[in-house]
Amino acid sequence: MIAPATYLALSGANWPSCLLSSYAYLRNSWQTQWLGLAKVVQDCASFLQINALAGDSQTRLLLDLALTVARQIEAEKGCGTENPEPHYHNRLHFADSLTTITLQCSLEVQHGAAPDSAWQAALLLIAVSHDFHHPGRVNRHTSDIESASVNALLPLMTSMNLNEVWIERIRTIILRSDFTLVRENHARVAWLPFEWNTDWATVLLNEADIMASASAEYGAPLSVALSKEWEAIGFAPYATVATASGRRAFLSNIQFSSYSGRTLSAVIPASH
Repeated sequence: MIAPATYLALSGANWPSCLLSSYAYLRNSWQTQWLGLAKVVQDCASFLQINALAGDSQTRLLLDLALTVARQIEAEKGCGTENPEPHYHNRLHFADSLTTITLQCSLEVQHGAAPDSAWQAALLLIAVSHDFHHPGRVNRHTSDIESASVNALLPLMTSMNLNEVWIERIRTIILRSDFTLVRENHARVAWLPFEWNTDWATVLLNEADIMASASAEYGAPLSVALSKEWEAIGFAPYATVATASGRRAFLSNIQFSSYSGRTLSAVIPASH
């Protein structure tokens, strides 16, 4: 049963219910009057108790960049081109990823990770920009589309004087979000305790990227959206991705290495 549509309203320790309720809230807004990605970023930052007017300079800058990217994506209607917004890789997907990674950050702190506002702000920036200017097609080579997203983001990062350490971290994490690299990303953190670093942040993004698509409540409609996106470019798997066998194949290949990912994965069908 889907919880009432409230956003990031955690009741007790029911994190999966909070996630599903937040997904429902986003979809109600998407279908009626879209609240906008900047508002999503602001609400996620508030949940994590970080904001652009307080904290250390890197946290403020990273969060300001996340808001800047969110506003640009909204101004460009999601794709930065004259083409229609992709059926799947659209602003709703960015919002799903933002929401999921926000709960993951909070869960990791609850589980024992030291709070790190700069890394949390960076992950909001990464979640909102990992598919920046997504063209609604598939990679021709490893990290093809992800490279374009980094190239779109780089001028903003440099113009706002983000330091090179953070630029390289963000670049690496987005490039590794290519679906073909996910298994390797999980292998990098196997048996290692969680900490705020590039390897673990990449895994959090990988998990956040697919959580809504894997969920029992919202996975099937998102598979249909992906099918439509692929059909528009003549990518043959469009015919099977939204079928029962296609869903089973997808669910059988997903992986959760983080404590937060495993906790939230309660939204996924138990039979997968």
